[in-house]
This record gives sequence, C-alpha cells and structure tokens, in this order.
Amino acid sequence: MRPVLPVLLALPAALGACTKVPIHDVEAGFTLSDLTWFEEEQTLFLFWDVSAQQGIGDPSVIEITYTTDAGTVPWTDVTAFTPIHTHLPVDCGANALCGSMSLHEPLEPRNVRMRLRYHRDGLLALNAFTVFNVVETGDPWTHRSMVVYGVFDERNEQVQWRGRHQFPTITNHEATEHGLRRDFTVFDATFGTAGLVSDANPYGYGSTCPAGFTAADLGSVSTDERAGFTPGSLPDAARTETLVCAQSTVTDALGPFTTGAVAQKNPEVRAAFPTLRSPVEDAVRVPFFLSSCTGEFDAEHEAMQRQRLLMEDLPVTCVDDWRSEGFEDQLAARFSAAIEATRTGLQDMVLVVGVHRQDAGLALAVERAIGQVVPNERHRSTPRLAGAFVFDSSSRVLSDSALEPSVLWCPATLLASGASASCAVLPRNPEFNLGPLSFTQLPILPPRDQYATFIDDYGVSQAGYVEAMTFRVPQFATDSDHVDLGGFGVATFEPGATIDVGPNDAFSYCPPLEPDPIVFRSDILQDEEIVGLLLEQCDFGALPEDLCAYLGAGLLPLEWLNDWNAAFREPSYQMGLGWDFPYLLRLEYRAVVAGSATALGVSIPFGVGNPAENTYGGQVWDQTSFALDDVLLQCRRFCDHPTFDQVGVYNVRSPFDPTYARTCYRPLYPMPPDGGFPFDP
Repeated sequence: MRPVLPVLLALPAALGACTKVPIHDVEAGFTLSDLTWFEEEQTLFLFWDVSAQQGIGDPSVIEITYTTDAGTVPWTDVTAFTPIHTHLPVDCGANALCGSMSLHEPLEPRNVRMRLRYHRDGLLALNAFTVFNVVETGDPWTHRSMVVYGVFDERNEQVQWRGRHQFPTITNHEATEHGLRRDFTVFDATFGTAGLVSDANPYGYGSTCPAGFTAADLGSVSTDERAGFTPGSLPDAARTETLVCAQSTVTDALGPFTTGAVAQKNPEVRAAFPTLRSPVEDAVRVPFFLSSCTGEFDAEHEAMQRQRLLMEDLPVTCVDDWRSEGFEDQLAARFSAAIEATRTGLQDMVLVVGVHRQDAGLALAVERAIGQVVPNERHRSTPRLAGAFVFDSSSRVLSDSALEPSVLWCPATLLASGASASCAVLPRNPEFNLGPLSFTQLPILPPRDQYATFIDDYGVSQAGYVEAMTFRVPQFATDSDHVDLGGFGVATFEPGATIDVGPNDAFSYCPPLEPDPIVFRSDILQDEEIVGLLLEQCDFGALPEDLCAYLGAGLLPLEWLNDWNAAFREPSYQMGLGWDFPYLLRLEYRAVVAGSATALGVSIPFGVGNPAENTYGGQVWDQTSFALDDVLLQCRRFCDHPTFDQVGVYNVRSPFDPTYARTCYRPLYPMPPDGGFPFDP
C-alpha cells in the first residue's frame, strides 16, 4: 500500500492551483499514555488510550521508542515485543485504540516516547504526551507492580486472596480495564496474632510469617483473575486470632517472586443494645376550674376556656378569698386530695387547671399552690402526678423557674422558651387560604383580650373548638430513675438497660431518620468534679453546645457515646429515654372554615421544645419500643482492622475505630465462591 502522507500532500497540485482543500479537525489525541519501569522486576509496563473521529482502524498501531545504556530502541510496534504478562485485547469503540503491554527491559529506559501510527505501513503518526515513571528496587509493598492480600467473609472463617495492581499513576481498575492480567498463587496459610501491618504497609505484603503461627490447613489459590476464595475454612482454634499469613507467588520478567501475604479479620460487630422499651402510657386528668363564685366578669371567655379544657360541666372551685392568709396552702391541699382520690385508678396523672381571673395576684397564688404539689409528686413511681397544665385568662410566664420542667402555663408570652413556647401554637394549614378568616388569627389557647377582639370581628362560631384532650406520660417503675434536664426536658432510665464495654470496644452511631430520644449516662458522668471541669470548657466555647446542654444533668445524647468511650473507656453505660417535657398534651382541634359547614381537624401537641416535633409530637410518645440494632453497633474484636463499605469496597486505611464513630456501618462482605474482579479502586 502506498504511504498515506505523500498522497495527501500531492492532492492540491493534482486538483489545480485554484482549488482549496479543507482541513478537518478529527479531534485526535491520547487521553492516556503511561509507562512505568520497575527496576526489581526488569519490566516496562505500557498503558494507552487514543481516539479520533476518523482514521483509526485495524491497521493502526501503537509504537514506542526509548534509550538505555545499551543503545536506542527505534520506533517499534508494541505487539512486536514478547509480553511478560497476559494482555487481553480491549474494545474501546470504533474510533479508539486502548490497551496495555509489558516487556522485559533490564536497564533503566530514558527518552521514552509513545505514538499512534494511523497505518502500520504509512507515515502519518500522532505523538503522545507520555507520562513515564521509574520505580527503583525497594520494599515489595511499595516497589512492585502487584501486591497480594487477603480478606475474610462475614463470619471471619474463609479467606479470599486478592491481587492488586500497583502503579504510580494507573489505578488498579484502570490496569485491569486495559487488559492486564497477572497470575498469582497463595499457599501454606497459617494463623495467629502479630503486628504484620503498619501505616506504611497496610496490606502486610512482604511480611515474614512468624514461626509460631499455626498451620491453617487451607487449600491453595491460583488464578489469573484478581480474587479467589480458599476451598477450606479456618478451624475453631483460629477464632480469637487476628490474621492469616501465607506464602504468595507472582511472576515477573525474572521468574517467580515469593513473599508473605496477610489477611486481616473483619471487625466483629453486633447490636450494642437491640431494643429499648418505652414506658409511655396514657395519663388521666385531675381537673380544676378556678374562678370567682360571686360574679361573672367575662362569660364568653370563660365558656371558651371551659370548652378548650373540656370542663363544661365541672363545678367551679371558688377563689374569691385568694388574698386571705393560708389560701395557697388550702388550694394545694385540695389538689393533693383530688390526686390521692384519682391515684386508686393506678394510672399516672396530670393536674389540669383552668384559671378564669382578672387579678394578676391570683395567678401567682395558684402557681405557688401548684409548686407545693407537683415537684415532689413527679419523682414518685407510678401512679404519680407527672406535671400540671394551666390555661389562664392572660399571658404570663412562670415566676418560679423550678416549675418550668413540670408545669405548662398557657397562654405564654413572647418571652417563653422551651416547651412553654408551644402554648402559642396556631392551627395552621397551608392548604387553606381563608383571607381575613385565616386560622392564624387566633391561637388555640388565646388570652382574654385577643379572644374578645376576635369574636367581636368574626363571632364565636369562627373560634373553633376542641374535640379531645389526651396526655401521654412515661410510667416510672419502682426501680427506674428519673433525671431532670434543667428547664428543657426529662429522661428516664430503666433497670437493666445497660451496655457492657470491653477495653478495646468501639461503637458506630447511625443517625436515625426521626429525632433520636435516646440518652446515656455512666459513672464518670456522675462525677461532679470531672463534669465541672468539662463545664468550664463549655464556658469557653471549647465543647459543642449540644454536649454542654446535657452535661450538667449527668447524661449525654446517644450520638456522643463513641466519643465519650474513646476518651474515658468506661466498663458500662446505661441507656435512657429523653423527653422535651414530662408529658405530651394533644388537643384534637376543629376550626370552622369561613362560616361554612366545612371544618378542619388538626392534632396539636403541647409540651414539646423541639421545632421538628411541633406538628404532632416526637415519636418517643407513641412508640412502644425503640429498635437500636441499626442505630448503635458495638465492635467487640478487631476494631482497628480495615472495613468493607456498603458497596463492598475494602478500605484498608479505614478501620472501624474511629471511621464509623458517627457513620452508618453497613458492610457488604465477599461470599464464597466469589472471585473474579471485585471493585477495588
């Protein structure tokens, strides 16, 4: 065949001087031109990718040239060399050429270049910008083109041996995809415990198997793929040992190369505490409606209060003498008597009080009476008084901060925080656009002045009404423990909900989809001196706010368990359930839509401090138990070993501890008889 280039150059003259021949860019170029010479293997590896819109076909060839101390190798078709390893043909498409080659070269190459010749008999060629690396003699785990290592199945009983291509600028998968295949054999496996891996040699390749290791009686593996399982399983005597060490052989230009290969066991993991039972049950109301018995001052507002509290027929408790000496003690005695009478039903209780009044002093007196009853009651075992709910005529905040963890006083002012802020909740629904009659104009529990203005404008029929009132309360067993979380919550610890921890154990915390109500505590968290030192760090902003908010109560959210354990290594941790408030009140509320017969029903929670829960209340109030098997995992052995991720990639530099401290651990293990080419980037 005639050379291509002279023919092309002669075309303009043949077509005449006035004829112009367009030159088209065929977008030809090398996307990969990579060569590496390994001194110890005396092998030069070539990898290439080249493409063009036209011109590449079966006659196209890849050529190289280089110089050594022995002379210069002229431009030569790579297929003219005898390959050291197997190189399969690779189909890169109609307009591309890609592949690999390995050739024996005892001396270090220089001036290494690669090009594409469009036709093996033509002159037209495309030069490549070539990447050339030299790997000198050194440690086998960093200075050879392949390492051999092992991994285990899920039960840590069978070993899969893997070969891994190792080039300076070509990944393991790139080498495979370009057709390179390597033979390796693994034999004479032994097991034991020894430090055969390090940061410099994470695979343990090139190790010398200790003489004291025990023969594993496993069969050998020999393959030209990148992975293969041994035909046998480890004996029971190997269960506590950390790794398997075997002999591995790979070939190079000089012949077989044999050295040690290591398989590290997977971290042994289990659910730290599979299920935590919730003690939440329905509570009963202990109702009171406090008002003057000598004369009405706002009948419409009183009727609204009674309806909201579902106390339409409840006799009034007269408070005309609230200024007299001993009033607070007498009211507290009435509360206590009603509580004792209700206690015989063996259910937890909530004191529900309506206060219809004009004078601010009456509200303060009622608060003081409640203060004599509630704080002591709520620490008793079931049946107990969990807390109090008050619907007042006017907005206010509690004057006694000690009552904030157990008393919900509504309506609340704009200064209210935590659970009390839910008193101002509005029955919003974005599906309804009512213009001036929007639901957002009137809170469900409105103060007297706001309610009066509303009904003057729209009438009582537009104010809505409550259909049901329910309370959810955690029951306290006689041996359960109750912990106040300052002004923002409460936690309950049931006996037996304890995690025992070994000195080298670690945890994986997987954040759940819903807010996590789980907390934990330990002996050190009860140590006032240590906690005091930590709180001093909080004052300086040295610790996260969410951690500091709990430290003073001697407990922490579950997400901090692994961090705490890593710092203090305590032998056990007790699990508990946390709430924003000692009870959850739900009002089933119905609002009339623009005066028509259509009505909208909504369930509104009161007593939640988390904005994420203000639509219905957190899941802790409705679930009978909390499955933690996917939330908190505990590693008992081999926690510093490499891990598989959820798509089956073996991450040799990502041990369970601390990689998965706050990350879901969902490993995908190889399973016999898996082999072939696992994803190993």
